Amino acid sequence: MNKIKKYRFDIIKYLFIAGLIVLAIVNFDRLKNIFSYLLTISMPIILGFIIAYILNIPMVMLEKLYFPNSDSIVVKKTRRPVSILVSIIIITVVLIFILNLVIPQLISVFGRIIEIIPVLANGIQSWVIENEEIFPPLAEFVETFQIDWQNIVTNMISIVNRFTTNIIETTLSTVGSVFSIVVNLFLSLMISLYVLMSKETLGRQFRILSETYLPERGHKGLMYVLEVTDYSFRHFITGEVLEALILGSLVTVGMWIFQFPYASMIGALTGVTALIPVLGAYISGAIGFIMILVDSPIQALTFLVFIIVIQQLEGNLIYPRVVGGSIGLPGLWVLISITIGGGLLGIWGMLLAVPLVSTLFKLLKNDIEYRRNNRYQEQEYVDVVEEINESDELKVND
Repeated sequence: MNKIKKYRFDIIKYLFIAGLIVLAIVNFDRLKNIFSYLLTISMPIILGFIIAYILNIPMVMLEKLYFPNSDSIVVKKTRRPVSILVSIIIITVVLIFILNLVIPQLISVFGRIIEIIPVLANGIQSWVIENEEIFPPLAEFVETFQIDWQNIVTNMISIVNRFTTNIIETTLSTVGSVFSIVVNLFLSLMISLYVLMSKETLGRQFRILSETYLPERGHKGLMYVLEVTDYSFRHFITGEVLEALILGSLVTVGMWIFQFPYASMIGALTGVTALIPVLGAYISGAIGFIMILVDSPIQALTFLVFIIVIQQLEGNLIYPRVVGGSIGLPGLWVLISITIGGGLLGIWGMLLAVPLVSTLFKLLKNDIEYRRNNRYQEQEYVDVVEEINESDELKVND
């Protein structure tokens, strides 16, 4: 009778779940709109927790350095506020330094590219005409082919201006206004400061809620998943930042040694784009190649060889040791996760995909090891029982 009741309960449960899935599929557009609305409302809270998580990494390090052996009450009370303040100052100064270094140079180079395109095109056209015996049909075509470069440059500037205007308008329409951006950022910063100042209390309250409303197995499972997720994201962030510093320094020093132009700017850009796993170095290399090409095509080709060597060094030595080893994710899965994450969510997808896949990979790996160990233990137990039974049978026969 109990088995029949359990069987009926299971059928009702699965039918209920199937019904919910069907309703979700039928009302997908409504659910999507509701989810987008809730996400927009809760964005300052989400952003606040993200800022708190990132600031927590340098904050913990600074707390260990802030008079670690002191028993003073003043030191204990000021340890966390001072560590938070210094963390914010360090990150802000680094961001301002990089933006001031990269953006003006990019604007300058873009202007030079627009100016030099007609010169390069006319030079190529003249060279083809002068060497018409090598490519007679091409020389004949180039000689009769005329381009209004002034009109093209004007159109390019117009396209860039429209593109920039569209980005600004889209951003403003998404968040409402500049005022709402400032308010949301301020709220996010306040939330992050509150979370950092009382993270132990919040953690304790969360554990109490989990222990109270979840069964023991569910509570332990949730804590385990959160610990693995925290480990993956924390080591990914620290590993990526360290790898970006190493790669940016290598590119900067190497460019100074080989006397390439824009050494500081391209080095800083390489460090920033290196935060995008694997693909970041290629992005900065392509931008650097175009920038140097404006000044000297020969140096641009030499830089291309230099950046390929650096990328091989980064991909085969630096990244696997600094980041790959810290998150425990094989290189193939890193590339797959970046590809899928980038396709779904763009750059944010590339940044989040690696630690998320690393978390799933670690959970799956640990679960497989746990199941295999249990299976081996069960098999060993069966073997021991069989040996005992065989020995008992031999004794009986004797």
